[in-house]
Amino acid sequence: AGDTSTNAITVSATTTLYDWGRTTQTIDAREQLSIAAAKRSEAEMENLAFEVSSTIIELGKQRIITDISQQFVERMTPLVKMLGEIVLADPGRSSELTQARARLLQAQAAYDSAYSQAEDAEINLRKFVGDLPVAVPRVKSWNLRPVNLDLLLARVADHPTIQQSQAQAFSADAQARAIKASSLPQLNLVVGKSTGRDALGRQEPVQANLSMTWSAFRGGSEKASQRAALQRAEASRQNTEQQRLDLEYRVRKAHHDARSFLERAALFGDLTGETERVRKAFFEQWYHLGRRTLLDVLIAENDHYSNRVSEVTNRFEGYQAIFREHASAGALAGWLSAR
Repeated sequence: AGDTSTNAITVSATTTLYDWGRTTQTIDAREQLSIAAAKRSEAEMENLAFEVSSTIIELGKQRIITDISQQFVERMTPLVKMLGEIVLADPGRSSELTQARARLLQAQAAYDSAYSQAEDAEINLRKFVGDLPVAVPRVKSWNLRPVNLDLLLARVADHPTIQQSQAQAFSADAQARAIKASSLPQLNLVVGKSTGRDALGRQEPVQANLSMTWSAFRGGSEKASQRAALQRAEASRQNTEQQRLDLEYRVRKAHHDARSFLERAALFGDLTGETERVRKAFFEQWYHLGRRTLLDVLIAENDHYSNRVSEVTNRFEGYQAIFREHASAGALAGWLSAR
């Protein structure tokens, strides 16, 4: 007889024949979580695009205001110099010189403030894009207008955050079905093979059999896990609807702001043209005719400067609202790529 005392190796493989869809539902749940993660990445891209765009708009605005403030300083400086020469001949007008110097200091402070904010915007932009050069138009009017509101509202349903929430809901539903299936009997096929031999020295054959496993009692843990998964799915669905309403509101609000700011900028533009004529007339009437006081001239200069700044501020606030309405619809990155 052959020697049967040698060590034998037994190999067995078990495969599931029927598990009530547990494996399929588990795969579906993981796939939906993968989709949710991808949509989260897209949402972060939208947020980053808006942050960079807002910084560029702020930089453009502050650069224009800096230029306007510098022009204001350059306008006020000769006025103060001229008045200083007048005071040398007429000391009784020294109070006017004091007012003029105060206005000049205000103009210089406005310039310093705008210049500082422009530098802050440049630093923030560098934080986002590094040393990559970004061309920012140094003009007070860009070719940007609000788009059709209905088109943006139709895009809200495809916003990455909504799709992320929907995928999370689908994943939780699939997970609940997988948990339910795991509580039912599972049919397995077991195939085994041993390298050993029997008492007659014959090699043992391959064995195949069916087995059924069923956890008859787990203390209610499966029911609790299933209810928790269903609650997560319902919470995700409710969150999806709330996000949709919030995004629609933000799109409508940004669209309204864009139209309002741009219309207000146009009004300030018209007013700037009027104050330009007023300040020139007041200066001529003061310098050549003596019909205006220096205070009238200073007030006219200050009003003209304020209107110019207000025009630029409102116009660039409108531009930022345009970017915000695209971002709220989840369409900013695509819109920027198409421009």
